[in-house]
Amino acid sequence: MVVPGDWMYGLEVWLPGQAHPVDVKSTNEASALLAERWPVTFGPAFEYALATCAAVTEGQLPAEEARQALVEAAIAVGIVCTQRVQGAPAAPRL
Repeated sequence: MVVPGDWMYGLEVWLPGQAHPVDVKSTNEASALLAERWPVTFGPAFEYALATCAAVTEGQLPAEEARQALVEAAIAVGIVCTQRVQGAPAAPRL
């Protein structure tokens, strides 16, 4: 069952100092990652990502907007973020 805010393709987000990526599959998971674990909690890309996640949750934007905003927030602070096909096992980082 697809829930509003779920993404067709998840993301593997490699936070600094972590041995494994964070698997993000939805706007709710992106919001939690940004609020609870994101290493840089200021700046336009971070603020835009939070606001976009909120707008998606409220039904004002499509879920893909939150996914793209998270990618842009990652790029802004040098965090590696790769697309993941849902259901595929997480790839090891080389």
